[in-house]
Amino acid sequence: MNRATYALCLVAMLVVAIAGCGGGDSTSSEATSSPDGAAPTPTSGGKSSGAPEPGAWGVAFGAETAELGIIIVDLSGHTLYTFDKDQGKTSTCYGACAKAWPPALTEGKPEARGEASPAKVGATNRKDGTVQLTYAGHPLYRYSGDKGGEIKGNDVHAFGGEWYAIRPNGEEP
Repeated sequence: MNRATYALCLVAMLVVAIAGCGGGDSTSSEATSSPDGAAPTPTSGGKSSGAPEPGAWGVAFGAETAELGIIIVDLSGHTLYTFDKDQGKTSTCYGACAKAWPPALTEGKPEARGEASPAKVGATNRKDGTVQLTYAGHPLYRYSGDKGGEIKGNDVHAFGGEWYAIRPNGEEP
């Protein structure tokens, strides 16, 4: 094989490899976990930049974790938490609390994927005019201390109450 043919074969293999690695329009909504099982990561068309796009928090997935079993996470794979100080669907977390525990905001109709129950996904209006994702009647939050699907906010006492991850059945782990 001459050099030109060899180079052309390498380029062709590279093009095939790149085309097969993504960039396509996947519609998968399966939830998976990392090899160590610690970081829940739902797959959702290949977008997982860490910071959700507008409305991305309006999707609840069930994802398997090594520590807590299946829990509810957002489209970016971040664990979603409930705050036991909230009264029903009314959030009590604003100001410094909302900086540490950002509300899971949504635009449009929220949806459930994977192990999450569509009947348990909803939304509630916040007093600041935003719309917050709910699960089993509880407003949902992310924890600012979590990175890439960690679960550091579970069973934490802060801002006058307890924070818990939530399971697909609506209960805390």
